[in-house]
Amino acid sequence: MSLNKILDNDIKQLRNMLEDMISETKVQFAETFEIITKNNVEGAALIVEHDKIINDKLNEFTSTALWKIAKQQLVARDLRLAVGGILLAREIEIIADYSKKLCIFFSKFKPTKKYTTSILNLFQLVIDMLDSFSELFSNFDTNLVVKVMELEAQINKEFEELYSYLVKALKKAENNEEVLEISEAMKQAKNLERAGDHLLTVQEIVSFIRTGRFEETSEIYDNLKTLM
Repeated sequence: MSLNKILDNDIKQLRNMLEDMISETKVQFAETFEIITKNNVEGAALIVEHDKIINDKLNEFTSTALWKIAKQQLVARDLRLAVGGILLAREIEIIADYSKKLCIFFSKFKPTKKYTTSILNLFQLVIDMLDSFSELFSNFDTNLVVKVMELEAQINKEFEELYSYLVKALKKAENNEEVLEISEAMKQAKNLERAGDHLLTVQEIVSFIRTGRFEETSEIYDNLKTLM
């Protein structure tokens, strides 16, 4: 087998591993959404176990990418894919953790529907953002800056409304148990808001893989707006 063919197979393997990891994360978010909407408290334990699969995939990808960097002498864009891929895999693993933490919250507190509905609106936006990144992993030349920034703006707006609602609820809490539940709900809302930030970072890493430069997504977005 020629050297070029070996390198092509290496890059294909790295791409497939990244796509598999984002796919597993989307599955975890979808399963979390179903568990919460159907009030399936017992199902939360399955999410905790599934999260271990994503952690294992992170470690597997990191080891594989480092080996290919050391042994295959990757250059230019192929090298950026390996290096950037390690950064991407870590961001994806963190995002997956947020769905696990949300499941643990619901299984522990069994929150009322008013909290469930508010948090799920924010959760759905994160899922929409994850869906958009499936396109990036299948084609790194795809530019989704505008779509990503619009979704991130929606996440911020939804978070602000939810957080304001929870602050008002906290002021009206009648006992310590209710205070604890609302406080934990606020943590989950903040986690989902952070997920949007991590997904912006994913976009920036993909841009690095494509161009060799790190640029803030917001700056790229502002430049694109001036051209519209």
